[in-house]
Amino acid sequence: MTEQKSQAVAEDWLEVARRNPQRGAPNSGHSGEAAPSDATDYGMDRISLRFRNPELEHRYNLDNYERQIGLIRLSIAMGAVIFALYSVVDPFIIPEVTYEAWAIRLGIACPLLFAIVALSYLPGFSYHHQGLLSFAMVIPGLAVVGMIAVAEAPGNYLYYAGILIILSYANCLWRLRYHYAVISTGFTCLAYEYVVLFVNPIPANMLINNNVFLLFGVGVSMFVNYVQEYKLRVSFVDNEKLRAEQRRSERLLSRSEAANRAKNDFLAIMSHELRTPLNAIIGFSEIISNQMFGPAGQPKYVDYAADIKASGAHLLSIINDILDISKAEAGKLQLEEEPIDPVEALNRTMRMFRQRASELGVDLTFRVRDDIPWLIADPRLFNQVAINLTSNALKFTPENGNVWVELGFNTAGDLVLSVKDTGIGIKASDLERIFEPFVQVEDAMSRTHQGTGLGLPLVRKIMNLHGGTIELESKVGEGTAAHATFPKSRFVAPEASQFSWKAG
Repeated sequence: MTEQKSQAVAEDWLEVARRNPQRGAPNSGHSGEAAPSDATDYGMDRISLRFRNPELEHRYNLDNYERQIGLIRLSIAMGAVIFALYSVVDPFIIPEVTYEAWAIRLGIACPLLFAIVALSYLPGFSYHHQGLLSFAMVIPGLAVVGMIAVAEAPGNYLYYAGILIILSYANCLWRLRYHYAVISTGFTCLAYEYVVLFVNPIPANMLINNNVFLLFGVGVSMFVNYVQEYKLRVSFVDNEKLRAEQRRSERLLSRSEAANRAKNDFLAIMSHELRTPLNAIIGFSEIISNQMFGPAGQPKYVDYAADIKASGAHLLSIINDILDISKAEAGKLQLEEEPIDPVEALNRTMRMFRQRASELGVDLTFRVRDDIPWLIADPRLFNQVAINLTSNALKFTPENGNVWVELGFNTAGDLVLSVKDTGIGIKASDLERIFEPFVQVEDAMSRTHQGTGLGLPLVRKIMNLHGGTIELESKVGEGTAAHATFPKSRFVAPEASQFSWKAG
C-alpha cells in the first residue's frame, strides 16, 4: 500500500514537471537563471553610419523609415511650395529670362517634387527607395543651376544663394540615410561649379566669394545631417537594449512563475499524501494512549503513545498550513462563507489555549469591547487566523508574561481582532519580511522557538480573501500587537440572518 502511494506521488510530481518544462530536470545542471539577452553586435561605423550587424541595420532602417517618412513627405511638399513662391523675385533679378525661369521652376521642378511625394504612397514603397526620395533634394538645386545657365549678369552670380538655401533646407530636414544627402549635395554643387566655370562663367572674385559662402553653409548643414542620423542610431540602440532587457525580464518572470507553480503543486501533492498516514498514526496512538482495547502492558508505552499523538498532531497542523498557503499562492484557496458569531468562535479558540497558556506560565485574557455583530466569513479560516495569531503570541512571550485577545471596532467601524503580547518583539526592519513564507526573524543558528514561518503569511492570505488586512506593531523587548481587520461590509444581523443565508 505504501509503495503504491509513493508511486502515485512520484507520478504526480512527474506530471507537474511535464506541465512546467521551463524548470528543467532536477539534476540537469540548469542553474535556474534565464539565458542572457541576445548577444547582438551594436557596433557602428562612424563614417558610413552603418551597423556592423546586418539584421540590426535592417531593423533600424525599417523603424526609422516608418517614423520619418511623414516628415520627409511634408518637407518635400513644403519645399515645393516655397520654391514656387520664390518665383516672385525672378522678374527683379533675372528679368530677361523670367518666363524661362518660371517654366523651369513651376513647369518642371515643382511638379516633379509633388510627383515624388505621390510615388512614396504607392504600395511596396519602403526605405529601399530612399534614392528616389533623395532625388527631391537634387531637383530644385538643378533648377536653380539651370536658371543660372541662361541668366545674364548679375543674375547669374546672385542665384548661388538659392542653391545655398535649398541644400541647407534639405540637409537639415532629411532624416533618412545621410549619405543620400551627401551625394545629392555634392552632385548639385558640382553642377553649379560646371555651369559657372564653363557654361555661363562669372567673374573670378564673385566665384571665390560665392564658393566660400556656399561651401561653408553646405558644410554646416551636412554636419547637422550627420549628427542627426548619429543621434537617431544611438537612440535606436538604446531602445533595442531596453527591449532586449525587457524580453529577458519577461523570460525570467515566466520561469519564476513556472517554478513557483511547480513548487506549490509539489507541496500540495505531498501535503495531501502525508495527511492520510498521519491521521492513521494519530488515531492509533490515541487508541493506545487511552487503552481502549485493554492495558498496554507497560505504563511507558501509554506515555510514548501520547507523545506520538502530540507530535503527529503538531506535524499535521504544519502540513495543513503548507497545504493552505500552497492553495492560496496558487489561487485555489476558496472561501466557504456563512454567517458566524465571532465572539462564540473566539471563545472556543481561547478554551483550546487555556491549558497551554497555563503550562507556559502566561496570563491569557480574552475581552470583547463592543456589541459585536455576526460576520460573513469562512468559519475554519476565521478560526485559523485566531489560532495562528494567539499561538505566535504565546510562543514568543516569556514566563509570567501576558497575552491579550480583544474583539472590537476601529474608528472606521470595521471589526478588529487584536492579539497583543509582552513577548520578545520584532525589529522594525523585519515587520514586513515575516509575512514571507518560511521566514523567521531569528537567526537559524540561534533560533530558540520552533515553527515553520507559515503562520503570518497564511493569515495575510486569509485576510486578503476576506477583503481585510493584517497589521503588526512591535518593539523589541516590549512585545507585539497584531490587528486583523474585517470590513464592515461583511456584517450581518444575528441569528435570524443565518437561516435566510442558508435558505438562499
